[in-house]
Amino acid sequence: METLWTQIQSRLREILPEAEYLVWIATLKGEVQYKNEIPCLTLYARNSHIAKYLRKYSVYFQEAAAKVLDMENSALIDVEYEALNTTDTTLIKTFSAEDVAKSIATAPSMLATGKNSQLLLPIRYTYEQSMEFKHSFDDFIVGPCNKLAMAAAENIIQDNALTNMLFLSSCSGLGKTHLMQAVGMAMQEKAKKMPLNVAYVTADTFTSQFVQASMSKDYDKFRQRYSLCDLLLLEDVHFFHGKDKTQEMLLSIIKAIHARGGKVVLTSSFAPKDIQGLDSYLTSQFQSGFVASIEKPEMETRFNILVEKSKKLGIILPETVAELMAKRIDADVRMLESCLQNVVFRAKVLGTEITEDLVYDVIQQVSHTEPTFDIPSIVDMVCRGFGVTKQQLQSNSRRQDYVLARNLAFYLLRQHTDLTLEEIGQGFNRRHSTVIKGISSLEEEISKESPVGRQLNDMIQKIEKNCGKKNK
Repeated sequence: METLWTQIQSRLREILPEAEYLVWIATLKGEVQYKNEIPCLTLYARNSHIAKYLRKYSVYFQEAAAKVLDMENSALIDVEYEALNTTDTTLIKTFSAEDVAKSIATAPSMLATGKNSQLLLPIRYTYEQSMEFKHSFDDFIVGPCNKLAMAAAENIIQDNALTNMLFLSSCSGLGKTHLMQAVGMAMQEKAKKMPLNVAYVTADTFTSQFVQASMSKDYDKFRQRYSLCDLLLLEDVHFFHGKDKTQEMLLSIIKAIHARGGKVVLTSSFAPKDIQGLDSYLTSQFQSGFVASIEKPEMETRFNILVEKSKKLGIILPETVAELMAKRIDADVRMLESCLQNVVFRAKVLGTEITEDLVYDVIQQVSHTEPTFDIPSIVDMVCRGFGVTKQQLQSNSRRQDYVLARNLAFYLLRQHTDLTLEEIGQGFNRRHSTVIKGISSLEEEISKESPVGRQLNDMIQKIEKNCGKKNK
């Protein structure tokens, strides 16, 4: 079983450069104790010199510990450093330059301090992003649910755009990433005539890069990299909640981009006003342009999506089949596409035509056949998945399995019902701000593709597949 310190180390490994983590953090011992009900993280270093050096990481120790202990205010966590005698061989573990070089693409400069040990000089890092956009405006199916968002996205690429800031919000799988990439692709087409600096990055990557810049005291390079953009595309900005320093930097960058006449497009699972833990000035900046939400597609839009997607797969989907699938699958576009791909694949493997019977069979495998997503059904499935009771799910306990289960229930209810954030919170005796925080935390874990994130994603798929079956 993992100790609290092991979990904290895992968090630190996610936010620090791999080489720096290996040299300074992986060798440490630590423990969490409570002193007068205040958590204290005590770290044991090889000697006093290392203990003194580790103080530069204090804020990262606090943030990682706050995540593990599920505390909103990391500043409330004390961090203490103790030096042990160098004869304590359990702490003496070194990494050669070859070991470190295998962990990072660009090996940092090294300074030998002993026969095998290495100390790192400031980390070098790069900002190159993959600019191969997969989606365009041409393959985005427009309906009442997304018409406004589409119009706003098409407008912002114009030279005489009405605004230089676009904020797209929706639940997962409804097309906000598609529209953002369509903006990027359209701007790249313009770049063939007039050079443009386009950056496409997720909030998680942006934060990691900022942490690296903080560690190497290279703020200017980081700020300049993004401030000189003609177009900044930034995904999942709700992940910035509680990251005060990163928010300050982002606000400065956005203002600099706008001052140069550049444009910014942001996506989030929530509207700006609903994102907790954001600086009021940054929230105001998000709202200064056009804010457009994307809703769940209605029957007609789902039908049109299926028809167009099937053409790209090289088949003609019978109208009765398309109607059946559009009626039965109302969760999100991603689920709709997944079901279509499974239908086409099964028909090709079996060498048969696409019939209603075939579709019924596939729907039973990949989706729910009778939508019954509500608080009782989702709570029941989540409790069974985590092995907890309804009372434990709704309790005030901060046990990690209870919190994960609760957050997953929040996510599924927002994804598959028309309940407001306030109504979801009331079902668990929580405020709507707690619901937002829980959903953001779960999405962040899944996006990192960590072991916990993968388990959560698997559980989401299982619940989405089986939630409608219990009443059959």
